Amino acid sequence: MIALVVVVIIIVIAVNASKANTSDWSSGALSYEPPPPVPAPANLDSLATRDPDLSIPALEDFVYQLFNQAHRRRGSPEDLTLLQPWLSQVVIDSLLLRAPAPSQIVIGTMRLVAYRHDPVHERDVLRYQIEATLFTEIPSYITEEWTLVRGDKVVSKPPTTTRTWPCPNCGAAWQGGNDRTCQHCGETMTTGKFDWFVDRVTLSSQKAVLASLTGTVEEYGNDLPTVYRGDVSQKMAAITADDPQVTVEAVGARVALIYAKLNEAWNAQDMKLARGLTTVSLRDYMDYWIKEYQRQGLHNRLDNAGIESIQLAKVIRDRHFDAITIRVRAGGNDYTLDRGGSLVGGSKTFVRQYTEYWTVLRSSSRRGAVTATPTCPNCGAPLEITDVGACTHCNAMVENGQFDWILSKIEQDDTYQG
Repeated sequence: MIALVVVVIIIVIAVNASKANTSDWSSGALSYEPPPPVPAPANLDSLATRDPDLSIPALEDFVYQLFNQAHRRRGSPEDLTLLQPWLSQVVIDSLLLRAPAPSQIVIGTMRLVAYRHDPVHERDVLRYQIEATLFTEIPSYITEEWTLVRGDKVVSKPPTTTRTWPCPNCGAAWQGGNDRTCQHCGETMTTGKFDWFVDRVTLSSQKAVLASLTGTVEEYGNDLPTVYRGDVSQKMAAITADDPQVTVEAVGARVALIYAKLNEAWNAQDMKLARGLTTVSLRDYMDYWIKEYQRQGLHNRLDNAGIESIQLAKVIRDRHFDAITIRVRAGGNDYTLDRGGSLVGGSKTFVRQYTEYWTVLRSSSRRGAVTATPTCPNCGAPLEITDVGACTHCNAMVENGQFDWILSKIEQDDTYQG
């Protein structure tokens, strides 16, 4: 199964650091100007008709990992050559000009903002907007637009557990060279011939940033109406028809478990406590913020936290995954302490309420009970997960959605568009 991507606008619990994350990542200000409205995501229904194996989670994972790999390798021409089947030479040359490579990359948002079929050139074109912080000597917050193309007769490949970037035609290790020809199968990697190919990268904005994690910002978006996808009820009914144990109530109980364990892990500053319930990408993102708080001698907590209500917002189904998006209304005492235990942000007594959109995923081939206790969904033993994502009792890989619903995405209500 796929190493699932998380596309997070701000982290669920680190709300002191959150809202300013959409501007300059400084949350010391006591007011918050909500971001401008974002366009609704592009509709890929027509592409899915021609490519029945298309999976939006798998596609997002591919773009997410390619973005990370491209920027991490931009300091070395040899390393970037290993991505020739997916990057145009123009893109490679532009990335080399932006060396050195960042030591860490934190993606804030990744939106599919446009899709079109180009019948003249017999290709499909996607345009993603990606916002991320790149950590070099001076961290920078960037907004880029990535344009991907693929031949309109090419179909999606099955999701993989790990991505090693082999030749997209024969699967052998890619060696490449000036002529972009695979040394094993002899195929030349022209634009989108075998897989999605980044034709152009446009750097829209870039500015130096430092994360300031003290102070308090106003919560925004709680009163916005829930954004529903029109077919949400029908698709949820279809999931329940295929597997009667998957109901809104059962998924809600699973989400409540994940919420409780995430809060436990966040307050303990140990994301290992949430293993088996989220994707690796989401857990790594939260772990980044924990380490950033620790680096600054701070500890953010969300005490007495709980979910007040949930609303079904969107359901997406494909051959590989079922994805359910729920709007979560929750609250708790959100505050930040310094090393001496002094309060530097938030409140220990005021209940801060907030709403977010949570997406949980499960393999489309899986059937069975939805686990609402911290136990392995395969063997039933206490949920104890190794560093590679396997149950310590039965060795089942439970962090990829193969056995039960896992949290893959958290999006904020002030920018969510469905």
